[in-house]
Amino acid sequence: MTIKVGRMPYLNSDVFYRALPEDAAELIALTPRAMANALREGDLDAGPMPLAEIIRLGDDVVQLGDLCVATTKAALSILLFANSPLTKLSGTRIAVTAHTATSVQLMRVLMAEEWGVTGAELVTPDDPHDALLLIGDPALQARRGLPGFEYKFDLGLEWFNHTDGLPFVFAYWVARRSADPGEVADFERQLNNAFETGISDLNAVVAGRSELDMTNDEKLAYLRGFSYRIGDPERASMDRFRASFLNLPDWSPPRATNKTLEADAAGVGNEARV
Repeated sequence: MTIKVGRMPYLNSDVFYRALPEDAAELIALTPRAMANALREGDLDAGPMPLAEIIRLGDDVVQLGDLCVATTKAALSILLFANSPLTKLSGTRIAVTAHTATSVQLMRVLMAEEWGVTGAELVTPDDPHDALLLIGDPALQARRGLPGFEYKFDLGLEWFNHTDGLPFVFAYWVARRSADPGEVADFERQLNNAFETGISDLNAVVAGRSELDMTNDEKLAYLRGFSYRIGDPERASMDRFRASFLNLPDWSPPRATNKTLEADAAGVGNEARV
């Protein structure tokens, strides 16, 4: 059997996949929440899983090497658009993209610990709202601003300032504990080789993606704002987030359906145009 691996559909994760051999795994394109759901249901064996869902999954998953997706400072693609300053969001309606599993929890931590926000209601982008959280490529597409919103806030930068300089780990690679250990080990080897090839030639990684309306230099600068290996700063950040996250009232977005990127494409476009 071929190991089933989640393919994160965003530019910041292309470095993992570009040089991965076609026969290394069956790749299934899924947004973060759908990827977590697929692994939880046993429909996926491994992937770059969102941090908040890894915390929820607990002993059901094992770390797959030390590869991650972490911002060093600003994220540029985890953006909250609003009509008021962050400290004035109490009692507002904040729309949350259907893609997010961890960014929405990061926002909840910052609301509680940094911005002093209470009574905010989290809704879907189809509902009336005063603010909107976008992640990944839809956020990049909207990076210059969205009509109808006066303010734009980068949650990676907000976390960096809140923690006096820590990065934020949005996802790291894990495997389902019950997956075949031989297949997992073989895939981990091929994944590491593919990553080393990708990170050594970012020009090849950023080729294409014309829908983002970014020059190659802009794409390169964007990718160089991420760290992809878990080191001491990333571990410290994950420990800090875990403690803050578990201190919040238990809440998670409605269960994401196990959809492929193609089935989700219409939603990506709609959210980017809100």
